[in-house]
Amino acid sequence: MKMHWYDYAIILAIISGVIIISLFIYLRPHSVGTHKYMEISRENEVIYKLDLNTVLDEVSISIDGKMSEMTIIADHDGCYVLNSGCPDHVCIETGKIIDSNDNPIICVPNAIQIRIVYE
Repeated sequence: MKMHWYDYAIILAIISGVIIISLFIYLRPHSVGTHKYMEISRENEVIYKLDLNTVLDEVSISIDGKMSEMTIIADHDGCYVLNSGCPDHVCIETGKIIDSNDNPIICVPNAIQIRIVYE
């Protein structure tokens, strides 16, 4: 049986569809909720929660830690610590977190934890 050009086009379309669906399943957030939140906790108590789905531009948040004030920047994708008065700046060096699978940002001197959650 001889294959025509449209047979190849159909096969290519099926393979492309399978690849696109597989990428969509693999790259989506690995959580059950649809709303993405940033939670800031001080000494294991949530003190600030922001629905990242509603954020259009960058938002600057000032939080008083045990030692000093921290500035956190949040946008639609995630969040990061811009500055902190702690001595070691591990919280700043952690960088931006964008998913619930990312390690949370922790500032031990300020007793602050920042994480991404889905609900």
